[in-house]
Amino acid sequence: MKKRSTLFITCCLLLLVNAAQSQSRDERMLKRAAQGKGGYTQEELVSFKNDVPYKQAIESLSILSKKFLKKPIVDPAPLTTSINVEIQSMYWKDALELILRTNSLWYTEQEDYIQVSTLGALAASGAPGPAGMAAQVDSGAIISKSREVTISAIFLEINKGKLRESGISFSIFRGRDLNLGVQFQGSTNVKSEIFGISVSPTSNKLAVNIDAALKIFESEQIGEVIARPQTTVRSGSKGRIQIGSDFSTKERDIGGNVIDKFYSTGTILEVSPKVYKYGVNDFIDLPYHAERSSVAPGTVSTLVNKSTSDGRITVLNGEEAFVAGLYSSEESIVREGIPILKDLPWWVLGLRYIFGYDSQTNATKELIILLKAELVPTIEDRIKELAKERNVLQEKLKDYRDDVTKKLKKD
Repeated sequence: MKKRSTLFITCCLLLLVNAAQSQSRDERMLKRAAQGKGGYTQEELVSFKNDVPYKQAIESLSILSKKFLKKPIVDPAPLTTSINVEIQSMYWKDALELILRTNSLWYTEQEDYIQVSTLGALAASGAPGPAGMAAQVDSGAIISKSREVTISAIFLEINKGKLRESGISFSIFRGRDLNLGVQFQGSTNVKSEIFGISVSPTSNKLAVNIDAALKIFESEQIGEVIARPQTTVRSGSKGRIQIGSDFSTKERDIGGNVIDKFYSTGTILEVSPKVYKYGVNDFIDLPYHAERSSVAPGTVSTLVNKSTSDGRITVLNGEEAFVAGLYSSEESIVREGIPILKDLPWWVLGLRYIFGYDSQTNATKELIILLKAELVPTIEDRIKELAKERNVLQEKLKDYRDDVTKKLKKD
């Protein structure tokens, strides 16, 4: 009887333990689902912007892979471009696969590590590629069809004080040909050559194209072109132009060592164009970063005066866009007064204080950035055009030989 009661008690205890474990598992699953999307904890979710360098993203994912799978991610030849895909709160392994698919790469899972390879290398080794994606080699045939975009920019600085003194205002508009124009507006009594040859224009508004407007700004000394950077970038890649200099500051690294960390200043333009097709028309998705900065060393710290603009625009081939509203102020002290007497030393009877004074002026300037995107013919199109030119040249040479032969026969 005792044995039966002991066995019954043991069975009840086992059932209670199993029920408790099952309830604990359910609670853990509910808690895990509440913490992250798709049942993953917040620690397993990652987010990357599309301009994050590929190498940096793979290193971050390798840390998570070592933590959760005990396998680092090995990429012997990492890409030097960005990942080119936006990732928001995604499970780290799904994010890895999405990044690799976007950049025509894939991985093979080994016993101790995860190996990243090109699709061509996987096809050559016989290893399986990603599901639903055929292995392809990044050959010349693929590169020859890729698009390139030429980005032209103009950094224009307008002196708002001189603009007000001239009694003129202006606005930028887009014309029928998709390119930008400038409309000047001023009172009819303004005597200025910007309204053309006639002294009294029939209208107080005048529309001109961008090139003419730039000449007007410079001739009237109300603005100047700071830089005209231009770069050609392959679709999906990043282009950068800097006209200026780098400066360094003393900082400490993780190990406590004093190092020189460099920062870029000047006129900087960064673009990452991507070409898309809608029907028969091509258009360009253009994320950009425009910056104009300068360094002002101080006694305590280094100051960086900076005007920046980050944005994303969509333009057609040859279309222009602009960014405005970047204001900066400059203070200057100028000695005014009677010439010679105002510049005398202070110990000459104090005449400099009688015949001169220091004038402090504040100049407000607006930075306007004009952008233009133009598609470059592909390598395939250029080869076809070159072949046509060669055929025309061959035909001309053949005609020339026939004419020479006919003349020789007549002689």
